[in-house]
This record gives sequence, structure tokens and C-alpha cells, in this order.
Amino acid sequence: MTRLLAVDGNSLGHRAWHSSRDAIDEGDPRPLTTGAVVSMLATAWRYGPYDGVVVGFDHPVNRRKQDYPEYKSTRPPTPEPLRDALRRLRTDLDACGFAVMEHEGAEADDVLAAVVDACEHRAWTCDVLSSDRDLTALVSDTTRLLRPRARFADLEVEDIPTVEQRYGIAPHHYTEFAALRGDPSDGLAGASGIGPKTAARLLQDHGSISGIYAALHDLPPKVETALRAGRDAVERNLLLMAPLPSVPVDVEQVPPVDPDRVEATLDPLELSGAARRFRRSVLEPPPPMPEPPAAPPPDLDERHLQAEPFGEPSDDASRTAARARRPSSEATDAVQDALF
Repeated sequence: MTRLLAVDGNSLGHRAWHSSRDAIDEGDPRPLTTGAVVSMLATAWRYGPYDGVVVGFDHPVNRRKQDYPEYKSTRPPTPEPLRDALRRLRTDLDACGFAVMEHEGAEADDVLAAVVDACEHRAWTCDVLSSDRDLTALVSDTTRLLRPRARFADLEVEDIPTVEQRYGIAPHHYTEFAALRGDPSDGLAGASGIGPKTAARLLQDHGSISGIYAALHDLPPKVETALRAGRDAVERNLLLMAPLPSVPVDVEQVPPVDPDRVEATLDPLELSGAARRFRRSVLEPPPPMPEPPAAPPPDLDERHLQAEPFGEPSDDASRTAARARRPSSEATDAVQDALF
């Protein structure tokens, strides 16, 4: 059976850029974002193997923002160096032989949803690699969501039982669940007073948002009032959170994975460490997956859990010290070896 890995290029690109931020700021000329993303693919390979890789990207024209200016309006603007890194990432991943896809007006989520749909029609399996919780809605008998934790090497696998246990709903209800509770990260308020537990219970009892609104008179007064007041917001959320229809993808043309081509692309960029890591993951049998710990040790300080190399340092002093000298290529590769 054919198995594809569908990758959220924007999500991974953002994370990769932040993971390499210190070296980039210190003047390392290499496209480190590309190296980090390829290393992320190598890490994900333990859940494969995969016959092909599709990488979806946001198109510069965003239909949702055109129709609803409040969509993602609370997010800070993307720094221009990050924009440059994402453009370079598209080019490099295409040169590596991965299937890079985007569609006018659509986001990466829409592309990945179309890939999953195409795989299901062909009875293929698909793993989706992204930090975006909205893609939980794609989980099915043939589709899993691989979500990075604090360290990318520690991926969380979401399948149907995981989703049901975590949210109290089946995956195909996730978009309605999110529409009811809202998504502050996208600037989308839900029905005020309807939290995750209430949203899950309503969907369990009534099966859908339309079923919930058909039964308003049977609900507790506070819940009925909240749903009536928030109806416009909930309906807007459903439109914005659902994948755009009819995004064209051709999964039949996804090329087979070629580690030689990846090496030929990355070696001249002085990213041979990422290329070797990817080759090993594809060609060598993966090591046994370790069992996750039942709980952190009782004396584990919470601050250690937050000591994550992605994003900004916790204070200006540490960042200034890190810039004391520019790291060598070998030093940066060693850091990425530790991360991935």
C-alpha cells in the first residue's frame, strides 16, 4: 500500500527558522532553515517508511484574509528574513525531489487536506506532519497527525483513539468543536462561555452544530444564551476553519524519495549533516521506538521542560553572550544533530 508524508511547509519552516535563529543572526550564510526541515523529515521517517513526500505551502494570496480581514489579524507581521527563508525553502525542497505544492488563495492546510482526500480515494495511507491543531480534523483510519512536542525529536502521534481521548470527540467533529470554542491564535472568537468541555458535550449529545442549534430550547438557559449570542461567530468560524474546496493536487505524480538527489542538493550548500541524517533514516532500519515515560520525574523542575532551543532566548544577556562569536559550520551541525 502506498504511504505518503504530507508536510506543512510553513509550520515546519517557521520552527526551523527559529531553531537556527542564533546562527542566522550571527551571519552564517548557509540556508539553515532548509537543513533543519530536512532533518525534521528524517526524524519523522521512523513513523514511515514513505513512498513520497508532499510539502504544502501558503500562497501569498490568502482568500480567507480577503474575505475576513480579522482572520489572523492578531498575529505579528512575519519578519522579512523569515519570508526570505521560506521562499528559499520552497526552492531547495523542490530541488531535493519532494513534491512542493501551493494553490492560489489557499493555505498549506488546504493543500494537505486535499492530499489526504486524494489518498483516501486511492486507499493509500498518509501521515500529516504539522504543529497545527486544526489538522486534527484530517485524522482517520488511514491518516495520522504527527505533531512536534517541545523537542522536534519527540513527535506526538494523533490517531482516532488519541483524538477521542484528548478532546472527547471523533476527529471529523474537530472543526465544529473548534468553531464553537474559537481560536484566539487566528483571531477568531467562538461562542462566549462555551469552552472545550461544553463544546465536546454538545457535539456528543447532538451530533453537529446544526443539531445543537436545532435543540436550543432544550439546553440550559446559560448555554442557550451563549449560543444565540455567538451564532454569527460560530458560523464564520466554520467557514474559515474548514478546508477550501476543490484545491487541485495530483498525488499520482509525487516522485519517489531519492536520498542521492537530496545529498546532491544539500552538499553544495554545506548542509551535508542534514543530508546524511536523511539518508540514514530512509535507507537504514529505524531503531526501536522507545516507550514514552508515564510521567516526568517528581523532582523535574518545570523550567527544564521549557528550556527549548526554538524561539527567542529568555533574556537579552543570554542572547548577547551567544553572539560572542560566530559558530562554525561543524558546531551548528552538531546542534542540529542534538535537536533532531
